[in-house]
Formats: sequence, C-alpha cells, structure tokens
Amino acid sequence: MKILIVGAGLGGLAAACCFARDGHIVFEKRDKLSPKGSGLMIRPGASRILQSWGLGDAIEQVADTCLPFSIRDLKTGKDKIRALPASLTRYPDWGIHRPVLQDIFYHHAIQAGAEIIFSSIVEDFSDEPDRRPSLQFRGGKTTFGDLILIADGIRSRLRPKALFDISTGWSVDPKVSDSIFYGVTVPQRELESDNDAALLLQQVEPCVWAGNERFVVGRKPRKSEFWSGLFGLNHDDGEASMWNEDGDIVFLRQRFEGICPPLSAVLRLATKCDRWKIAEMPNIPRWTSKSGRAILLGDAAHAMQPNAAQGLSQIIEDIGVLRTLISSSPHLDISLISRSWENIRKPRVERIKSYAAWNTQMFLGNKHRAASHPKYPDADWDSIKDIEPNSAADFTSPAFFKWAHEYDAVDQTHKYLKQTCKASPKL
Repeated sequence: MKILIVGAGLGGLAAACCFARDGHIVFEKRDKLSPKGSGLMIRPGASRILQSWGLGDAIEQVADTCLPFSIRDLKTGKDKIRALPASLTRYPDWGIHRPVLQDIFYHHAIQAGAEIIFSSIVEDFSDEPDRRPSLQFRGGKTTFGDLILIADGIRSRLRPKALFDISTGWSVDPKVSDSIFYGVTVPQRELESDNDAALLLQQVEPCVWAGNERFVVGRKPRKSEFWSGLFGLNHDDGEASMWNEDGDIVFLRQRFEGICPPLSAVLRLATKCDRWKIAEMPNIPRWTSKSGRAILLGDAAHAMQPNAAQGLSQIIEDIGVLRTLISSSPHLDISLISRSWENIRKPRVERIKSYAAWNTQMFLGNKHRAASHPKYPDADWDSIKDIEPNSAADFTSPAFFKWAHEYDAVDQTHKYLKQTCKASPKL
C-alpha cells in the first residue's frame, strides 16, 4: 500500500515514522521544517505507541518524565490541587520541546525510508471510485497512491474538499475561542539573577497558576536551561491572524499585574513573547472523504484546545490505531478500514476535546461554565491501578484520569476487530 501524506508537521512526521516503507511520501508546502514551538506533553497512551515504533530511547534522552500537573493560585502562588503520584501510569508522561521532537521524528522517518518533499503545494486531491486516489500539485503535477493522509493542520486547505458533500450543513472551519496564549521563554541564567524568578527553577513539573480570566502554564525542563510558560487570557485582541511571533510584551505585563512574585519577575525579565489564538475543530460528522480513501489526521480532523496537553497524544493514537487496522486486516478495502478507524477514534477524541475545553474554563476561573468544580474528590490516588477506567466519569475523578492517560489504543483496536468479526464474519 502506498500512502501519501500531506503536511510535515508533527502529525505528518509521526505518520511518516509509522508508515515509512513501500514508497510512502510526505509533501510539505514550506521549504524546510519550522523551528518554532514551545513545550509539549506526550501522554502515557501515546508514549506506549512511540516506544513500540522504536522511538523510546531517542525521546528518553531529551525528554523529562513528568508528574501530572498541579494547580496553584495565580495571585498567591499557593497550591490549590496537589500534583498526583508518579506511579499512576505504567508508561512515561514525557515533557519535550516541540522542535526537538520534530527533529527526532524527521530523522527517524528518513532513516526508515520515508521520502519527505518540501516546497510541494497540494492544490487538490481525487478519490473517485474507479481510479486510484491522487494528489494534484500547483504546477499541474499529479501523484497517485492507495491512501491519502491529510495532516495539514487546523487550517487544512483540503478539509473542505474532503467533506464537500456535508459542508453545506455543517461548519468544517475551526472555531476560534475567546482565549489567547502568549508564549514566554527565559534563560536559566537570567532566572538565577533574580531572587523571585529563581524560585521557578524548582518547578520542573507542569504547573497551572489559575486566576480570574487569566492563567499561566509553565515549568522548568530538567534537561534544558530555560523556563517556558504560556500566559493565557480571556481576551479578543481584534487580530485576524491565528499566530505571530511578535506578541506585545508590554501589554502582557499590564494584563498580568498583581500576580505572584515569581511570575511577575519572569515578565520583567522577558524581552519578547509570541501569541496565538486558541481554536478547536467542531465535532464534524466524519473524518474521511466520501470514499474513505482520504483521511483527515490529527488537527485537520479534531484540533482541540491545548489545556489538557492531549493534542499531540491523540494524533499519535490516531496513527497507532490506523496502523493496527491496516496490518491486522490487509485484505479489507481501505473504505472499511477508515470506517472502523473513525468508529474507534471519534468517541475518545471528542470526549478528550470536551475535557480540554473544560480545563480552559477551570483555569480561567469560570466555574459556572465548567462541567464540575475544579476539585478532586477524596480518593486513594495511589491505588488507581485497581480503579476501572471510565470515559463518562467526572473529569476530576480517578476513573476518568485513568481512561484519559492509561488508554491502550492498540489493545482497544484488537478488541474492536474481535467484536466486529463476530458480528460480521466478512470482516
């Protein structure tokens, strides 16, 4: 099977790592990989999959193994919710810098045999039933394959084309929220020069400082010499662009006056910030073209708000499930595989996406807009291994935490195939 991948972001590169054989090709419109980005989390359900691809050692060398985040008060800096024990999950919860992970994916994909072609602008695609799927490029070139993975992000150019038959009744455009993130990075040596800022050097685990209509997410990576934070505001700045690298640091200082001393010190030391609007995809009816031979992957299908730190992990789970379906059922038509893939992935991703949006409201102090209060119920979190995971449980419960973090996407795929084969022997 020849797979054509559109987009060399993290999702496209991860797919290239997974499917790097049989002439699979990645097409990227930019002329090189983007070096921009901040911190990412790779949740245990995704680190399990990356280890199975042989990427565990490379990531372990540069990533931190983190506890789940704690929550503090933005003004006082005092704990609101303690960090949970590290023993809750069997696989690592990795924290890593985006450009570092991007390089790991890129070099692994190349070594495994993938071809990555830059400056390739895909204008359209075709998946008519009587012909092989194809990509059409600016300039007139056409390339044929067996399956197209559309991984060109939240502002996907190909998504409306893949969903042309439903786009009249559904919005297939991202929904921009009323929250904006400002990214700030300060070198360790500068933090050490300020008594207040130096306290953040002890914050190696992810932490949220929650306030009223504003919050901060940040940590000091153990294996890097800087502190990185995201300053979130419930604010409409009137700009049309989703992202730019020249945020207004003076404005940011003004809007975050009166916060706890360590974070105030960070803003005094910072000389610049980047800025992006928080957006998510609505829950669209399907993630594939009508024939099922073109699949919207990752953010192109289900971009979510970043405040569950699950966006990348859900992309990796997407790819892990697709690979399992293809390798387990090579005799199946790709349209049946893509339908099964949607059936497995959509309920989980859409629940995680709701959790991410709920977290945003909790961090902003909007309890009336959140599904429940931001307080973990009394429970023995150390014995979570004996708790049954439950996707429908309250977002603050151990049962939901276990389902969100310890989910085994590959095992769930095998269970789905077993149940489906019983119901339909043709599969």
